[in-house]
Amino acid sequence: MESREPELKVNKSNKFPILGVTIAFILALVITYFKTDIKEIKTPVEAYRVYLKGESIGLINSETELYAYINEKQQSLKEKYNVQNVYIPNDINVVKDITYEENIETISDIYEEMNDKSPFTIKGYVVTIDKTNAEEYVNDENGEKTENEDEDEKTKKIVKINVLDKDIYYEAAKKVLLSFVTEDEYNNYENETQKPIVDTGEIIENLYIDAYTTFTEGYLPVNEKIYTTEEELTEYLLFGDNGEMSTYTVQDGDTLENVASKNKMNINELLIANPSLGSANALLYTGQKLTVGVLDPVFSTIEEKHKVEDQTINYKTEYIYDNSKMIGYQSVQTQGVNGITRVTQKIKSINGEISTALISNTEVIKPVINEVIVKGGKQAPIVSAGNWGWPTNIPYIISSSWGWRWGRMHYGVDISGTGYGSPIYAAKDGIVTEVKYHYSFGNYVEINHQNGYYTRYLHMASLSRYVKVGDYVKMGQTIGDMGNSGSSQGTHLHFEIWPGKPYSNGIMSMNPLLFY
Repeated sequence: MESREPELKVNKSNKFPILGVTIAFILALVITYFKTDIKEIKTPVEAYRVYLKGESIGLINSETELYAYINEKQQSLKEKYNVQNVYIPNDINVVKDITYEENIETISDIYEEMNDKSPFTIKGYVVTIDKTNAEEYVNDENGEKTENEDEDEKTKKIVKINVLDKDIYYEAAKKVLLSFVTEDEYNNYENETQKPIVDTGEIIENLYIDAYTTFTEGYLPVNEKIYTTEEELTEYLLFGDNGEMSTYTVQDGDTLENVASKNKMNINELLIANPSLGSANALLYTGQKLTVGVLDPVFSTIEEKHKVEDQTINYKTEYIYDNSKMIGYQSVQTQGVNGITRVTQKIKSINGEISTALISNTEVIKPVINEVIVKGGKQAPIVSAGNWGWPTNIPYIISSSWGWRWGRMHYGVDISGTGYGSPIYAAKDGIVTEVKYHYSFGNYVEINHQNGYYTRYLHMASLSRYVKVGDYVKMGQTIGDMGNSGSSQGTHLHFEIWPGKPYSNGIMSMNPLLFY
């Protein structure tokens, strides 16, 4: 019997189902793959990225909602500054962003991070007071004005002040001006209604703040000082960084003079700090509260004045000795009569204190007649303690008095108006004890009058060419020329009288004007 291999038969109709299954399986795999990938693709969203000092602190949905939330939460700041809106800190930046990120922060979370790390702001103005070209001076230990050359100090010539409104600064600046001139003087100057000078009188030729001021509108950080009232700003403009002013309670027997002295002020400074006093003739009462402190104005107030006044020229007493008369004899040969000279002056004041003074014209209205007294005896004249000669030409201007000024003691009087190089005279007979230069005093001469008193003559034009140490000088003898050396602003003589060797044994100088 024949054997056969079984025949393999292919059913053509079965090929297509198998292929379909295969293709379907592959399609299923592809679809599954793409479905998975599509799930991982994030939809882009519009948001706002918040940056603090350049670093992102999160995303928020709405910038407007952030501002509204801050404004709602900061009610206390709105009440404190009496404003309608509080704004984001200056070092916060909000930028619109298109992002695929889904971690959007809540407004409250972003607010808390701001609140912890940076101060919120309010709208206002930064006032920049540039005193770079101003006539800036400080005081040395002797009360003399010195030009400010220190580099660190120069940076203080630009001052920035935050104010809510420009008018706050304008009104405060006006009040500062009114601390140094009367309201009538200010109004008449502003309105050009000053009365012309007839025979005597004075007019203000110029009145201004010696600083360049600009305003920049912006957002003020609430952790900085922001001035909201003109009264508060006026105090700062007058007293600077001297800190809080203190209060003095008037005691029995107090006068303006001794209250000022107790607090290292002069009367004018005390009046500036207490405008309600009105004038130097104001009466004090026990228990009255006065503001005291050292003036340190942020800017300088300049007043340039033309003044014509009649000055009384006191007569001098001359002695004639008649050896035919007995010692102790004395008679008046010529009665002394004071004279009157009309003096025209140009005066420039900085913050109420005369800086420069020039006598431009003089006219004798009534001549002075010196008193002549005849005395008996052969002895040489003896100058009494009460007979002191004036140390400069006459007429003159007292540009600064003896006493406290700017918180420091001014040990003499400043005499101006007689001109650079005009003569300086010995106030009394005596022996010259010092002829020196000092960085503050400038060129000066000191005289021992051998009656317990010493006099000093500061800021001379040069070392004296008239006298040397050990010379005996007579009252009225020329000992130097008026100048501007040392710590001095403008030509003047700083004249001192001491009841003993100056600066020794804790003694204090005396007011020279009490000797005349």
